[in-house]
This record gives sequence, C-alpha cells and structure tokens, in this order.
Amino acid sequence: MSSNKRFVRALFRKALSAMAFAAMAAGYSMLHAEDASTLRRISVENTVTGTLRPFNGATGAPGAEFGEPRGNAPGIDISEGYKKARIDLIRTHDAFGPSDVDAHFGVNKNLPISIPADRDRLDIFPDMSADPNDAKNYNFGPTDRLIASIEAVGAETIFRIGRSIGADPQPPADLDKYANIARHIVLHYNRGWDHGFHYRLRYWEVWNEPDFRVFWTGTPQQYYELYEKVARAVKSADASAQVGGPTISQPLDATPYREGFLDFVRAKNLPLDFFAWHFYTLDSNDPKTLVDIGGQIRGILDAKGFKSTKNVLDEWNVDLFDRDLSKAARAAFAVTSIIYMLDSPIDLQVYYRADPSFRTADHTPDAIGQALTAFGMMKDTPVLLKTTGGDDDGLAVLAGRSKDGRTLQVLISNYQIAPKFLGPRANGDIMHIPNIMDVTLPPRRAISYHDNGGYDLSVDLPDGKYQVTRYRISEDKNFAQVDQSHASGPRLRLQAPLGAPGIEFIKIERL
Repeated sequence: MSSNKRFVRALFRKALSAMAFAAMAAGYSMLHAEDASTLRRISVENTVTGTLRPFNGATGAPGAEFGEPRGNAPGIDISEGYKKARIDLIRTHDAFGPSDVDAHFGVNKNLPISIPADRDRLDIFPDMSADPNDAKNYNFGPTDRLIASIEAVGAETIFRIGRSIGADPQPPADLDKYANIARHIVLHYNRGWDHGFHYRLRYWEVWNEPDFRVFWTGTPQQYYELYEKVARAVKSADASAQVGGPTISQPLDATPYREGFLDFVRAKNLPLDFFAWHFYTLDSNDPKTLVDIGGQIRGILDAKGFKSTKNVLDEWNVDLFDRDLSKAARAAFAVTSIIYMLDSPIDLQVYYRADPSFRTADHTPDAIGQALTAFGMMKDTPVLLKTTGGDDDGLAVLAGRSKDGRTLQVLISNYQIAPKFLGPRANGDIMHIPNIMDVTLPPRRAISYHDNGGYDLSVDLPDGKYQVTRYRISEDKNFAQVDQSHASGPRLRLQAPLGAPGIEFIKIERL
C-alpha cells in the first residue's frame, strides 16, 4: 500500500474518531438511523413551573428491628438508604407490634397468615383491663425505637392508631378507654408524658381500612364512634396535631365509610384534617388510576364542605396478585405514578411498602428502592421546569434545577401496561373477593403505545460548559451509570434507547 493511501485511511479514521468524540461531547448516544423513529421527543424549557414538594412517603421504619416478621431480611438497618432516597414521610402501619395500640395476633381468622405470637409483647398497651392513666401499664420501648428511627432519617410520621394486619379485627370493647390510651400516646410523643418526647408528630390516623373485614368486623356506626372519641382525644392532648381517617380500601364505592363518614363528621363538627384512602391497581396496573381516583376524592370532599381537608393516599402499589411484573417494571410503575401524582390533588402519598426494597441481603436497594432513590434525589434540584413529551400512558418526565442554578436533573420513567390489562374487562369492573368484599375498579383503558422506545431530549441551558452523567434502572441495570460526557449550552441534546420498563436519571452540572 502506498504511503499516500495509508495517510488517507489514517486521516479518515481520525476524522471518524473526532466525529464520535464530538457527538459524545454534545451529549449524544449513538443510535442507528432506523431507531430514531421510536424515540420520544422530550424538551426541558427554561421556564419555572413551581417547587418540588415533599412527596416521597413510605411504609416501613428503617431501624434494623422493624423488618416485616414474615421475611424481607429483618435485622438490617436501612437508615442510610432512606436518607439517600430522601424518604420524607413514614406511616407506622404494619410494624407488627411496635406502634400497635393492642395487637392480639393469632385471633384473626380472615387471613391465612401467621404472625409470631411474641409480637404481642411489642405493642403499646398489652393489657386492656389495666388503668390507662397509670404510666406503668404502657410498653412504649419498642415504639420509642421505631419513632426514633423515623426521626433519625429526617422523615415525618403518620402514626396509625390501631392494629397491624393479622391482629384482632374486632372493635375495641371499650371505646372510651381506647381513646384515653390514644390521648396518652400523643402526650408521650408530643408533650413528654412518662419520660417521653417533644417530637411534635403531626399526623394521627384512626384505624386502618374499616371497610375491609380483615381489619374491622364492626359496624360503620361503631367506627364513627371510635373516630369521634379518638379524634377528640388527640386534639385534647395536642391541639396542633392533625387527625384523620378513615383509611378506606374502597375509594370508588359510595359506602358508609365514604359519604356516610363525612356526613357524620360534619354533623358532629369533628376535626378531619386529612381524609385517607388506599388503592392497589388490581387488574389494571395503570398508574393514571391513582390520579383519577384522587380527583374523585377531592371532588367528594369539596362537595361535602371539606375543602381544607388534605387528600391523602397513604397506601398504594401494583396489583398484589400479579406475579408477572419484574422488579424493574414495579420500579417504573412506582416512579411514573409518583410523577403523575405530583400534578394531582393528592396532598400526600405513602408507598406500601418500601423497606423490603432497601432491606436486602447485599445491602444494595433493589430496582424499586433505587427508583425511590432517584425520585428523592430530585430534591437536589427542587426548582421545577416546564417539560413536554411526557404522556399519561406511562412515560413520565420530571425536570428541575438547583437553587444556585448550577445543576439540572431530568428523571424519565418509561412504564408500559401489560397487554393482559388493556381494554375492557370481560366481566365488568366489580371484583369479587370471596367472603371479604366486592370492590369497584376503575375502567381499563385501551392504549396503543408509540414513540416510547427511548428519548430524544433537548434541554435549554445558559451558555457554559457542562458535565452530563446518565444513570439507568432497567431489567439489567440497577441505577448504574451508563455514560458521562461534556457539552456546551445554550441547548443540550441527548438521544438514547430506553425501552419499557426503564428509568433514566440525567444529571447536568455546570463546570
């Protein structure tokens, strides 16, 4: 080969290398031309739309002793994981002893589960025949440690006054005594009673799912009376405390625990600082349903005169009976749902439950835990920016910049509903759970997915030099860094494949 030909080929290879470097420097991921048609065009504009609010709630205290006793790797402290994820609200339900007023595990015949009998020794008031005014009859130690572990990660508490799943579902025999016990619990944690604390715990929730026989075998009227007595007791102990209920499991059904409860509260002029409800996306796994139900609940509250009452979804997840969803799909569902709910009338959300995703054998959060971490890290860039390109079918986009303007972050979650859950249900929208209840489900949607094989992202930036780092959660990546490059303003453009389920976290830092 002549020296001229070798020179030309060397020059050609050098040019190709320079082009590839330039593409990386501009923030591009190299794609085949035929892949471009599958990309979603997403833009982040230099227009402020608001501030990211605290919205990363979870069930499951982080302390090592609070792993679910039926598994999920108890004995592992996950405080550092919760701190990194910026978990900001923790509900005490299903701690199985700690934070339960009175448990009595083993007497609930409505569930085929078994909770170790020794968990009864961990509840707050083990002997309901004892005097509630005598401090020696309280067993605060386990719950003290639970609340301390929540406080240590900087989260607020929703203190559920009642019992965990698997405990006695019968109403308390003496509602006045139960309310008096609740009053002393508030005094202990907010007013220092019995060598207690001054935590100023804000949210106090009366019972869990009284419309579900697994938790409550009494009548609606009995629940009304329980709520009245406990709500007044909480306020008498701490007037600044917020009290709420009824934590219903059937938010779409006009049961006595929805309109009937609100009518009772209004007639009795009772406090209702927040209205709590739960929903699992049974037979749909559609994240948009959470937003839709939240809107309906807000409408009912407003129509009944409770316009200042907070709308709280403090237990939610995918269909618990769906075994086909991978961890990556559950992760994308969670983040897509949370991003959607940010723009909804839902004031607080609590994911059920987060701790198993952090309390892993190798101490590394699974895909769900990493997804909650990715959302929490958006708090570093709380100034929200206008985005386009997301939809309500499963592809959600969130963008924000830091207060000093030097960092911008983009969170893209690509979730897709499985074909088996698309289109109308053959037998209608009522699910029958034998011997338990019939529950109304939201209608299923017919969705034709398109342009969701990845993203073609453009970001408006001030002039300057930037470092761009991308992290991914997918079937084969667990919040792994996929690349790092340099780019210049005033506009950054990134292209990359990101099939469903997939989550991309993009950090853009000014150099």
